[in-house]
Amino acid sequence: MRLAVVGCEASGKTVFMAALSDHYRPETTNGLCLVPENSSTNRFSRMLVRQMRSLRQWPAATNPDKTVELEWSLRSGDDVIADIDMLEFGGETLRAVFRGEGGERIRRQSEKELLGYLAAADSIVVLVSIKELMRDPGSVSAEEFERDTESMWVTRGLLDFAREKLPGAGVVIGLTQADRYRGELAAAGGAGRLFASRWPTIASVAHSIPVVEVASVSATDENGDPAEGYSTEGVLPVMRELARQSYGDKAEIKAGLASILESPMSTASKARKYGAKLTALSRHAALSGEDERDFIKEAQAKLEELNAQAKAERPKPGKKKKRRTKVARRRTRRAFLLALLLAASVALLSQHIGTTLEVFKRQAAEMTAPWQAEVPQAMPTNEPPAEVEAKQAAQTNDLPAQVEAPQVAPTNEPPSQVVITQVDAPRAEVPQAVQPSEPEFRLWTDHNGKKIKARWLATADDGEHITLETPSGKKINAVLRKFSAEDRAYIQSQLDANR
Repeated sequence: MRLAVVGCEASGKTVFMAALSDHYRPETTNGLCLVPENSSTNRFSRMLVRQMRSLRQWPAATNPDKTVELEWSLRSGDDVIADIDMLEFGGETLRAVFRGEGGERIRRQSEKELLGYLAAADSIVVLVSIKELMRDPGSVSAEEFERDTESMWVTRGLLDFAREKLPGAGVVIGLTQADRYRGELAAAGGAGRLFASRWPTIASVAHSIPVVEVASVSATDENGDPAEGYSTEGVLPVMRELARQSYGDKAEIKAGLASILESPMSTASKARKYGAKLTALSRHAALSGEDERDFIKEAQAKLEELNAQAKAERPKPGKKKKRRTKVARRRTRRAFLLALLLAASVALLSQHIGTTLEVFKRQAAEMTAPWQAEVPQAMPTNEPPAEVEAKQAAQTNDLPAQVEAPQVAPTNEPPSQVVITQVDAPRAEVPQAVQPSEPEFRLWTDHNGKKIKARWLATADDGEHITLETPSGKKINAVLRKFSAEDRAYIQSQLDANR
């Protein structure tokens, strides 16, 4: 999960990130640990925890011209539960990007880095200071009033960017400094109602985005500094909402695990789906800080049983080989029969042609060499010898009446060179494999009603995340649960067709 934490200056971004790093320690989160993945992150975490825990001081404001990318991995032993990436930047940078002054060209490198950072995010946390919400417009200076007005518009631009450019991404609005304004939150009826009462125009645009209270530090002293022994439990409402948006409601995940076991699908399919749901539950519990170790341990044992049963039901290699041998034998038998039929046809044709050639040879020999015919013996007669010779010559030149010469096409080749044409047996047509067509471009609808034209590329192993591609070639990583029922049914049909 790539998490972006944004907000104007004094909204509490740096304190929130420090509190996250402080909260996810192995001794406080059932073995979970937020591990820095680069030197900048390690230095940031240790320095701020020391400053707030030991020195009990608030961190200084972030340099508006400086951006630092922070990378953590949330781990349980050797298993990586989630990747959390953040970008430390000044609130002035956010104002410069989303101030909306007629498409002014972005000049500073920090502003370009911020847009790239937001475009790659899976979830966005928008922080707004309750102190800024509670300021009375009639009691502030003109400069402060102008800045508060601009903060509203910058927040609106940020929410519009998330809705248009990041369909399917999780978005949470966090109201910071909740520890100082618990009375105002209670009087308003919660964080969502307080936000709607103070910024009604922004709340009407963000009506589907959850608003939660954030207390990165649970208490302050008389000077307004972090109190000794403060708690960071106040960051969990944000993390629980992110867990719900990314992996679903915890109760629904557990119900899904039970329904998979009762479904009529194959054991192998059950094991695959059960494993994906169990992974989602583990990550949900890790992010939300809820202790589900006993339930997860029992579910893992059940998953091992499913995998063992699926392995036992898998066909033996010998049986598959035997089936392939039968198919090969059937094909060999068909080929043998075709060859035998062809040989018999050729033999019959050769015999008929041979008989015809023999007759042709005999008749041709008698026609071309009459002198080789046997001359009958002359009978005694009183006729003169000349007449006898004439009769004998007449008899010799006549062909036998019983023999008819076959009609043979004229040729210059001797009869022995007649070519016998072999008749080919009809070939069996081999069906061509149907190439699967690529998924079509279609309109997708997210949980906010936003539509985007794209096509489905792939579904992650956990079954909860999908990859889409827009007609322009841009790839979007999204959470399947956040799309409409029609979209989810379409994905299932694609998976069944490719199975």
